[in-house]
Amino acid sequence: MREIFEIANVIAKEHNINSSAVIESLAEAIKISIAKKYGEDCVVKTSLDTQNQIFNIYIEKRVVETPKKHNEISLEEARKIDPNVNIGDYVDVEFDPEELGRIAVSTAKNVMSKMFKDLEKRVTYEDYTKKIGKIVTGEIWSVGVYNDCIVDFKNAIGILPKKEQSPGDKYVVGETIKAYVMDVLEEPKGVKLILSRTHPGFVKELFMKEVPEVRDGSVEIKAIAREPSKRTKVAVYSKDSKIDPIGTCVGAKGTRISAIVKELGDEKVDVIRWSANLSIYIKNALAPSKVSYIELYEDEKRAKVYVPDEEFSAAIGKMGVNVKLVAKLTGVNIDIIKESEMDKNIQEEKPKETEKTKEEIIDELMSVESITENLANKLYDSGIRSLEQLKTLTLDDLKNIKGIGEKRAQKIFDVLNQTT
Repeated sequence: MREIFEIANVIAKEHNINSSAVIESLAEAIKISIAKKYGEDCVVKTSLDTQNQIFNIYIEKRVVETPKKHNEISLEEARKIDPNVNIGDYVDVEFDPEELGRIAVSTAKNVMSKMFKDLEKRVTYEDYTKKIGKIVTGEIWSVGVYNDCIVDFKNAIGILPKKEQSPGDKYVVGETIKAYVMDVLEEPKGVKLILSRTHPGFVKELFMKEVPEVRDGSVEIKAIAREPSKRTKVAVYSKDSKIDPIGTCVGAKGTRISAIVKELGDEKVDVIRWSANLSIYIKNALAPSKVSYIELYEDEKRAKVYVPDEEFSAAIGKMGVNVKLVAKLTGVNIDIIKESEMDKNIQEEKPKETEKTKEEIIDELMSVESITENLANKLYDSGIRSLEQLKTLTLDDLKNIKGIGEKRAQKIFDVLNQTT
């Protein structure tokens, strides 16, 4: 029955499924049809050799003196197959599919049709489960009464619920749409994808697509906080001191970030430098707003952040969006306080860091072995205002300061650890 392999290859190509799975389904359909014609007690066996394209069907028959049932065979006929059989033994007799007849063939076709649909659905389901956490592109098929968006993927249907839509998005039937796959469901009618355009993973995947360094892992996205259609903050980091993670993500003349912003409907995207030091991380996340002082209660995951009075509104952001995103990004509950409302005790401590002139700070930093005047200026430009603040930096923080090589960062870190 070499023909079955030809049939299987044609079907597999049409339905985009594995030919071996098709052959197995065809074999199962024939077995069901034989059982339907000759009875459930009929034992059907198949032999499949895909390498040599040999497929045979056998019916197990009992050797009797006078055969009366379809699953019985005479001793004379049985010994043509196996000379050593005796009455009461069983032999496998090759079956000719032409014996099935019109009704049985129709049954086989119906069984095969259902099997292929199930098989195709299973293959589709398995393919899409691999895309969970990824972005897929489909065509908008309809927008429901409750504004749920139905997306056509040819072999699957996507549901973009209202709650997963960005307020700034507009959907037009027939247009293509990109969405993040949150889940894949295998239902009686087919495969259903649960989609989102508000999930932080959607933003991460856009960065993966537009920034090769994020894709290859040389730049890592540490955290994402998003208020859809308003603002997104992305914390980035690189172990390679030669790579500027922010500049890499923004791209030359902002080309990379502009492509991401466009897909997000012109939503503002802030790319900030991640730091293992929470105080520095919070300052980075609030930039460009200036921070005067931070009272950090790390165990309680909260911080009081003091800013110049004129920076207060910008630090809070319109409708509190900026500070809300900073809290999400850092995992710390942030309380923004005007500098004029700073407690007297804090004001007494603060001058220790802020009263020094730039020259004094540079001199203090240069007291550390291997920190030159040029390097001290770079540390100052990166926001370091005291030796104590420098000591709070991790090795990775030092490596990420522009102008400090990996070896220099290691040496400074070792020296600081020896002096603490």
